[in-house]
Amino acid sequence: MRTLFSRGILLIGLLALAAPAAFAQDEEIVASLQNLLGRVQVVQKANGETIQARIGLLLRAGDTVVTADQSRATIKFRDGSEIRLFQNTRFVLQAAKESVGSDRSFHFDLLLRAGSIWGLFVKQRQTAKITTPTATIGIKGTSLRITEENNTARVALTEGLIDVSNERKTIELEPGKRLGNFTRVDDLAQKVEPIPYKLEMRSEKRKLTFGGNQPEEVFVTLQLTNVTTGREVPRAASIYFRSNYDKITYPQSAKLDQRGFARVPLTVAPPEAADAQLNGNVYVWAVPDHEQADDTAEGRILFTIPIPAGQEQIRVESKTGESKRVK
Repeated sequence: MRTLFSRGILLIGLLALAAPAAFAQDEEIVASLQNLLGRVQVVQKANGETIQARIGLLLRAGDTVVTADQSRATIKFRDGSEIRLFQNTRFVLQAAKESVGSDRSFHFDLLLRAGSIWGLFVKQRQTAKITTPTATIGIKGTSLRITEENNTARVALTEGLIDVSNERKTIELEPGKRLGNFTRVDDLAQKVEPIPYKLEMRSEKRKLTFGGNQPEEVFVTLQLTNVTTGREVPRAASIYFRSNYDKITYPQSAKLDQRGFARVPLTVAPPEAADAQLNGNVYVWAVPDHEQADDTAEGRILFTIPIPAGQEQIRVESKTGESKRVK
């Protein structure tokens, strides 16, 4: 079983929750590596050395992460955002800037030299820019895929908002849309098309109560479907899971079968005091774990969990969208 209670995950969790002062001795540490598969290397900017990646390895501004054939890796940032690197990818953490105080936020300047990535960026806490040899993508609270290969790029967006620019044009890409193969001089407006497929997620148990303060097991069904017709799409694929809750244990290997279907067990542990910030909402994303899946929107499902007693809660006003802390 693959569990988020591993030493590496605990390390990044501590990094994410630590006060900004904890990083005063090395402000350039911006992320760590997790969920490695195959051969992954890091070219360190500080000394120019190339080292073998390992779970929990800290990444600094300027470091380059390289995945080999049939290899993958996850970069987890201190604000909770993450990027999944697929095979044959070269990715540079060019720079990162943190704004401290009551409105703590992050800005990332990232470079995809070649290859393919999936990224999930936390809303309202960061802005990011990803540059490739073909395009520049401006991001704020977004789930997207980017591929760069032989001076052409592809971009797909399932949540949030992005601006995509090349030498000819800048466009705003909407959720559920993608840009097919384009070059530096193509008219981007002519390349926009719908994302045709989606990974549907369902579960009979959505409200978790943790009787006796014990973990609960839930089963999630996954089905690849055609967005327009709703029909099943027969396609096998490996699945990568991501959640805003760090107390979930996933299967070591999850795959869609030839019908595009899977039934997957998840084990969810009870919340602790620090989890009150989730306001009882636990999201799980399921992502096709390969570089050719920009035609598929990832799945997302919501579970509700108890809010630890005595902690501040966040209430979102339905009309204004404003959030307020309440006792």
